[in-house]
Amino acid sequence: MGMSVVGCFISIICAMLGKRSLSTYLTLRLFSRLAATPCGLKFNVKGEERLKNSPAIVVCNHQSNVDMIPIGRVFPANCAVMGKKELLYVPFLNLFDRQNHQSAIQTTAQTIFEMKKTNSGLWIFPEGTRSHSTKPGLLPFKKGAFHLAIQAQYPILPIVVEPYSHIYSSKKQHFPGGEIEIRVLEPIPTEGLTLKDVNGLMEHTRSIMLKNLHEMAGVAPPLPPLPEPPKIEASTEEIRPRL
Repeated sequence: MGMSVVGCFISIICAMLGKRSLSTYLTLRLFSRLAATPCGLKFNVKGEERLKNSPAIVVCNHQSNVDMIPIGRVFPANCAVMGKKELLYVPFLNLFDRQNHQSAIQTTAQTIFEMKKTNSGLWIFPEGTRSHSTKPGLLPFKKGAFHLAIQAQYPILPIVVEPYSHIYSSKKQHFPGGEIEIRVLEPIPTEGLTLKDVNGLMEHTRSIMLKNLHEMAGVAPPLPPLPEPPKIEASTEEIRPRL
């Protein structure tokens, strides 16, 4: 309800001033300010200057409903949000449906055209859903954000929000407040990449984000699996002692 009221007010003002494209940015920024104080949240943002770079496909980890507060703190201007269809009840946020696969295919070209026309970017949660995890980690990424970035030739801008299960637990309904670190990482260029590079771009982005999540949580990243020992085939020949 709070988000809706804030969004309604800001959207009306932006429409009157001919700045409708800024409504999402202003809504989330103001909502973050209004919600952070009563929730006892403070933010330590690193790399904020990178938000001023050219429009990008922004990818961010997704933990819980509380994400909207830290996300609002770093949401870039002239950026839309890709969300689920059920999120569309929140008015005046620029969302488009990623649940309808056929619709997504049909509108990809139009989406890229509009982004370039308005010089705007897109915020996507590549995990596809909230993780609700108490341990630092990422769910497997969906390919959509990386397809879109390559087709638009937009850079990927990874943003990592510190794991905050110690501050908020959706399962325990525990919310003592505290400080959350947010890292705006180096943009990852896509110039010259083709759709054959989608998997590589996706895995590279995920590995960088996962590394930062582990650093922020103060834990060592999991070790890669040990290689299997070489198999020694038994010889069928009789082993004879040397004379």
